[in-house]
Amino acid sequence: MPADLLDELEAMSSSVGALEGIEGIAREALRREAEVCSAVEGLQGSARLFERAWQRVVMDVAKGRTCDMQAVRTRFVNTFDKRLSQVKQTHASANLLRQLGSQRVPDPGVLLPEIAGMERLKARVFDLWQTAEDLEDLAARDYPLSTADLDKIGPQHRPPASFYADESKPF
Repeated sequence: MPADLLDELEAMSSSVGALEGIEGIAREALRREAEVCSAVEGLQGSARLFERAWQRVVMDVAKGRTCDMQAVRTRFVNTFDKRLSQVKQTHASANLLRQLGSQRVPDPGVLLPEIAGMERLKARVFDLWQTAEDLEDLAARDYPLSTADLDKIGPQHRPPASFYADESKPF
């Protein structure tokens, strides 16, 4: 038997061996189906959770606790990044299980609004927040003042006349 024919037959065998490995991965994925189901359920509401946490930071800054909030920035951002990664990974895992025929896994599409909301919050806040000054600017931007609140405050705290006379266009 020629050596090149044997080489070709052995190459085919190694391809089949690789397929057996893929089947093992598929079996393992299906075995973890319950974990993925729990994760899909548990990660819903993540965007809202972090939006509320950000609003608490805004309120703490308004109370004069900027330094305290800046001190926990790294931990807060790392926690956020970890959760965003978990939501994305769970979405991908649920999609894979659905493709493998799992009927028990909830629709992974329920995580898409979570991913989008968290990505928006990241772009709007966490990508911009580096320093305490950044934090104060972002908190001022996001402080929840209604038009009615502004109408009450405005007449009591008018800008000085020099503000109206200044034509340097500082903004």
